[in-house]
Order: sequence, then structure tokens, then C-alpha cells
Amino acid sequence: MFKKALPISDIILKKLLYCLNLVLIFSFYIMFNHLFLGKFQASPYSLTVMRNNLKTSHSEPQKLIENRTSFAGEEAVFSIYDTYQQANRVELHATSPMYCGMISGKKVIHSGDEKPYDFVPSESLVLPPDQTIYIDFPDAKMDEPTKCITVELPLSRVNDIVSRMNDIIPRSKYSGEWEYDAIHSVHFKNTGSVDLLIQKLFHIFTEENDQRDLLIELNVSELIIHMLQTESRELLLKNYRNHVTKNGLAAAVEYIDNNLNGPISSKKLASVACMSKASFYRYFKNEFGMSPVEYINKKRIQRACKMLGRNRKNVTDVSYDLGFSSISHFIKLFKEVTGKTPKQYQLQKADTYRSKINN
Repeated sequence: MFKKALPISDIILKKLLYCLNLVLIFSFYIMFNHLFLGKFQASPYSLTVMRNNLKTSHSEPQKLIENRTSFAGEEAVFSIYDTYQQANRVELHATSPMYCGMISGKKVIHSGDEKPYDFVPSESLVLPPDQTIYIDFPDAKMDEPTKCITVELPLSRVNDIVSRMNDIIPRSKYSGEWEYDAIHSVHFKNTGSVDLLIQKLFHIFTEENDQRDLLIELNVSELIIHMLQTESRELLLKNYRNHVTKNGLAAAVEYIDNNLNGPISSKKLASVACMSKASFYRYFKNEFGMSPVEYINKKRIQRACKMLGRNRKNVTDVSYDLGFSSISHFIKLFKEVTGKTPKQYQLQKADTYRSKINN
């Protein structure tokens, strides 16, 4: 006789239905990306296209400073801010988690005890709930306004995504669970995927579409995932000294920062992190979105910018001090990261410094 089949548990059934639902939604999402937004993926000038669209997307400004045009979805609010004249210490208060993305111009952000920093196109700023920042607009003009977009997100939605990420794509045992930091703001340079996502959100919020609410939900979820991934990386990098004793990757980051002027091997980093080379490479890339070598080069170029900005050393000396064996390799890598050669960067910094003195 055959044994009577055991019934599938409610938990397994719920997971199967949940996975099926994810597959159906993701399929629709892929179809939308190809049919509705293929033109943006194909164009290297899509940020410029969106900037031009923003010029004609709304009527004459009612305010010259932070003129706001908003588009509401069921859960999120998408806003466009235009500033047409120079201003200082303009207040922005986030009542819920807020994503900010620069489109054109420049802002200078004053946040708590942090040193003021520039906020420019292709960068993002994520504000936690109940935080107030103050903004300077040094370059805003009537014919060249400073433009920024924001997406206000309900905290419950962010926490829901955190829970789902821990269930579906858990982090490594070395990094702990995903969690949203509701205290610190995070400022970071966009990846190509974040730039594309902002373009999609702009068109979804501002254009009529039968599936508008569903598309907003999907793309806002993707934005939150990007925020959480970037936030975890930036906060670990910013506060790595607090995590060294319990996180192998943080220990490796500390070692890199302390040894940028010499050779740094993957074998040594893996040893510092107490991992095998293969595990270290995999966990590092998953956590920081780049390989250890890419991270080391990025940090060396950042330090080179500071050294060149002080104008105390020539390019050859800076290259040597940062452990580069080839000056040509240093120049090539510097240009890839900054868009300028080291000498061009140094001369530009010197010109900026002289202009400040003369003014």
C-alpha cells in the first residue's frame, strides 16, 4: 500500500505563492523596462535629456528659491525643486526617509556637525526621518536654475523592504542583517543603474499610464534596495573603526587605509579579515560593489586628490608616495576616476584657490 501523502504546510505554500507572485511582477517589470524605457538605456545622454525635459515640465515658478512641483503616488511623493537665485542656509526638513538626487547646478549641504560638502549632478543624498539640513545655492541663476529631485518614502515601506531582503537576499555572516539606519544621512556618487532608475521614476510619476501605481511601487522598491545597499557600504566605510573587532571586512578596510603607500596583496587582506582568498573576494565585492583592487585604487586616487590639491608635491612624487610603480598607470587611472589628468586637476585647484583669495 502507498502511504498517504502528507499535506504541504501552510508556510511552504505561502512561500511558493510569494515566489510565484515575485516572478509575475518581475516579468512585468522587465517587459516595462524594454518597451517603455528602452530608449533611455540606449542613450548615454539620458541625464541631459531628463534635464531638458524638466525645463518644460512645469509652468513659471511661483518662488525663486526651492520652487517645488510635486507628483503623488499611493505611497511615495516625487518632487522637483528649482532655485533661480543664489541663496544661503535654506532649510530642508525630512519628515520621512527622503532620497535626493541632483540634476543640474550645485548645492552646498550643511548637516549637523559634519563639514559642509558639495552636492552635484549624478550624486545622491539620503536623509533619515526628522532630520533638518541647510543648503547653499552658490551658482543658481534665472536662466540656469539649480535643479534637484526628491522622493519621500514611508518608513513602513522601507522596513518592509528590509525584512524581505533579509528573507530573500541575506547578507553574509560577516556583515549581519540588512537594516535601515534612521539616524545618519548618506551622500554617495551614483552608479549607472541609479541614474537610470531616477530617469524611470521621473517619467512614471509625470506621465499618465494605466499601470502607474504598480510601476511606482516596483521602482520605489528598487530605489529603496539601492539606498540600503549603498547605505550599508558607506556607513561601514565611514565608521569602520567601530566595527573592526567584529567585522573582518572592516578590519581589511582599516588595513587598506593604513597602507595605501605600499603594496597590498589579496592574500594579506584575506588574512586580516580571517577568511580564505575566495571568500574574502566574494564577500568584499558583495558588500562594497567593487573588487578589493578597485577599492584600493579608488582610495589611492582620493588621497592623490588631497595631496595634489595642497600643491606641495609634483605628480611623480604623489604617484611614488601612493605605491604606484608606473607614472603612466597612475595618470591613466586618475583620469578614469576624475575625468582629468593629475596636472590638470592640480592646476584647476590652484586657480580656484587664487580666485577665492582675490575675491
